[in-house]
Amino acid sequence: MKMEIILISIIVIAVAAYVTSYFMKKKHYQTINKLEQQKFELMDTSVAETIQNVKNLSLTGQTEKNFEQWKDKWKQIELTAFPDIENLLFDAEQATDRLQLVKASKAETKSSELIENTKKKIKEIQLALNELLKSEEKNNQAIKKVQEMYQGIRKKLLTQSFSFGPALDKLENRLTFLELSFANFSELTTSGDHIEAEEVLKKVSIETKDLNDAVVTIPNLVKEVNTEFPSQVQELKEGYHELKDVQHFIFLEDTLTADIAEIEQDVKQSGKLIKQCEIEKVEKLNSIIEEKINHLYDVMEAEITAKEMVAKEQPILAEFITFVNKRNQQLLIEIDRVSQSYTLDDTVLKQTKDMQEQIEEVQLDFETFMSGIEKNQAVYTVVADSYAESGEKLTQIEKKQEALINQLTDLRKEETEVKEKIDDFEFNMRGIKRYIEKQHLPGLPEEYLDLFFVTTERIEKLAKELNKLKIDMTEIKNMCEMCEDDVELLIDKTEEIVDSALLTEYMMQYANRYRNDHPQIGEAILESNDLFNKEFQYKESLEVISTALEAIEPGSFKKVETQYFEEKARNAK
Repeated sequence: MKMEIILISIIVIAVAAYVTSYFMKKKHYQTINKLEQQKFELMDTSVAETIQNVKNLSLTGQTEKNFEQWKDKWKQIELTAFPDIENLLFDAEQATDRLQLVKASKAETKSSELIENTKKKIKEIQLALNELLKSEEKNNQAIKKVQEMYQGIRKKLLTQSFSFGPALDKLENRLTFLELSFANFSELTTSGDHIEAEEVLKKVSIETKDLNDAVVTIPNLVKEVNTEFPSQVQELKEGYHELKDVQHFIFLEDTLTADIAEIEQDVKQSGKLIKQCEIEKVEKLNSIIEEKINHLYDVMEAEITAKEMVAKEQPILAEFITFVNKRNQQLLIEIDRVSQSYTLDDTVLKQTKDMQEQIEEVQLDFETFMSGIEKNQAVYTVVADSYAESGEKLTQIEKKQEALINQLTDLRKEETEVKEKIDDFEFNMRGIKRYIEKQHLPGLPEEYLDLFFVTTERIEKLAKELNKLKIDMTEIKNMCEMCEDDVELLIDKTEEIVDSALLTEYMMQYANRYRNDHPQIGEAILESNDLFNKEFQYKESLEVISTALEAIEPGSFKKVETQYFEEKARNAK
């Protein structure tokens, strides 16, 4: 029985091994067949046919050398790569037959890598050979476009030769060199050296484009140099003569004659550069010439515009000077008159005198320029700038004059206001006195009486200062502010004394109900009476009685105080 089990196990293992090896071998055979198919596809490419087609072109020179290099690379693949792939696949097949599967896998991997590398090389060879086949057609298409541009250039040089001025000879020489380059290209193409022909084509394309750019640009430059600039220079000469010699304009740092001569030299130099076809240099120089011409136009136009402005502003400025000068004289008279009644700040007179000096300076400048204009010696741009500056100065002076006039006018107004305030102070002081007497108090605190008498004296002193022949309003306004503060403080202190006194009387009446039952209330009433009737310290008297009462009846002071102020408010209505 035991032997039978062993035998069955051996049979099962053998069958399993056979099945496994069968499927493994089948997988490797499939891989090998796939690689075989890829090998056949590589060998079946059209490289050999393409090589034959290129060979039929009868190549020469650099093109032929290039072709031979690619042909050798193909031979190398045929003689080496294909046999190596075949050998590797054969080794893989034999190893698979013998169940040497690891060896078979290595051979398969190597053959796959070699197939991929060979595929890349074949693709590179095919592309290069196709380029060689197309090179002639490609060059012919490109040269056709270049020749069309060339013919256009040639036609322009023949039909519009006058527009190229001195550059014509140079342009025709460049056209001749282009013809030689075209002949060289045709010779290389005919001989089959298409690569060298392509290099010539690149060069001739660049030269043709450069020549075409020159043919497009030069006519405009020639027009500027031969027509536009000379016309503008002539216009500048005539304009300068008209302004300087006929209308007698004067130019500041007059260099216009030299500047015009310099422009003429630049124009001549630009013509020489055109003859050499130095386009970039001509464009740069022409731009400079244009800037110089525009600058001279601007210089002359500025003087013309300035003259018009001077003619317009002259009567306005003259009237402005007269007005400001007259007003300043009136201001000096007013300062003298006001200074007899008021003490003025030293800066008031100084400012007015400084303004008078500035007005006289403006007047002198104006008269000097007027004289220069009459004698044809004035530079109008300078005069216009001076007029603008003078106008601004006079405007500032006018504003300062206005401020000083208001300051002087305000003195009388301020004096009236202080007088009205003194009347108010005296009225308030009489009211305070009547109000305090009406309360029939036993007396007043010493500090309150001091404040009352000091305030009275200060108001009297303010009134005396205001009645002087010449008053200092700055000092008077300071004194007035002090009086205002004192009267306001006195009113507050008066209210405080009266409120404290009346509240004390209310509290004593309220406290009498507790006098028999609480001895401390009686003592507090006596102490409060002494402070009230003998020392006139009403606030302290109120504090003594209210403190004692609060100890017996908390909240009593607040209740009495509220009733008092409500009654006071009703009486005030």
